[in-house]
Amino acid sequence: MKFTRRPDRVPADCSDRLRGLHIPRPFELGAFLDRLAAQRGRPIHLEPQVTPPAGPCGLWIATSRADYVFYDAATTALHRDHIVLHEVGHMLSGHSNLLSGEVAQTLVPDLDPGSVESVLGRSHYSDQDEQEAEMIASLILRRADRTPARRPATSQQAEVLSRMDDVFGSPKRRQN
Repeated sequence: MKFTRRPDRVPADCSDRLRGLHIPRPFELGAFLDRLAAQRGRPIHLEPQVTPPAGPCGLWIATSRADYVFYDAATTALHRDHIVLHEVGHMLSGHSNLLSGEVAQTLVPDLDPGSVESVLGRSHYSDQDEQEAEMIASLILRRADRTPARRPATSQQAEVLSRMDDVFGSPKRRQN
């Protein structure tokens, strides 16, 4: 389903698209995708890939029977989740951008190029489709309490943030 586009409504529209979507807490990407796949009536396959520096860090290929989400295998778990959820944002928004089936066949050699319905790659954020997908990924992570500002990925990062707070002070302390 394609949505009406008004730039001033992007945050509210993206939030509306998440209505009724179960976001597990604690967040686990596999459980989230399993539930989304069940809602969509088609499997979602995650495909880690080595991404060239100038290439997209994420890609969604929709076929007549399944969705394939490719992400950079050499990234952190939080960034992987964000990349995958960005592609989910495209799914939930009804975005499509039919490109050559050659791209899909390169990534999934057993895939029939004729079955490819859509290929979307994540590389920049200049158009509204990309902004909407990015907003949806951020909203899902925020609702799952997985944003970097709320939960450091590692205890070492938490320690660094604590030391920075000691040196520079927290925004709440500066307001007092």
